[in-house]
Amino acid sequence: MLSRLLLVVGCASALRLPVPQQSPAASLGRREFASVAASAAAAMLAVPMAKAYDALPQVDADFGAIEKMRIEREAVARKETVEVNSYVKAIERCATKDEFIDAADKMSVYVIGKAKFPEGMKIKAMVKRIAEAYDSLPKQRYRCEATRTNNGVCYTPGKDAELAYQSLLNEVDKYSRIVVGDYRTVTYKAF
Repeated sequence: MLSRLLLVVGCASALRLPVPQQSPAASLGRREFASVAASAAAAMLAVPMAKAYDALPQVDADFGAIEKMRIEREAVARKETVEVNSYVKAIERCATKDEFIDAADKMSVYVIGKAKFPEGMKIKAMVKRIAEAYDSLPKQRYRCEATRTNNGVCYTPGKDAELAYQSLLNEVDKYSRIVVGDYRTVTYKAF
């Protein structure tokens, strides 16, 4: 075992590359010494300037102010919910596809302008109401691919009504997503 170790050490020393001689390190000159001394003095003077707490600062929660802000936020949310519901009611009152298209476009513009829905707004229920209003529009027949259930006959309120409905749902989906996370963006779809 020892002989193997000596053999490995001998081979390793034989493979060592020659290294040129290095001159001994020069001592500090006058200018280098002055800059090192100034840096050391600045470091020593900076230490007493550091601030520290003798005690942790006390933060008192003002529950009255927090409750007042919550009530104000809820009042604003209720007002905005009534405003959104007025657009949904206008969609529900539509009897023709042209009325539906106008109402859906107005609501889409409103949603884009607000860029968010009020807190506590029930998005799924709102989308269901819009879908029921869309389904209640008068439909016209057209030929389509035959399946098990339709026998080659489909119904639609019109391509323009379909596009208005889809664009409204896209905007509602876009602005109703819940975004959480600190440096990661995690979104939850509301419907």
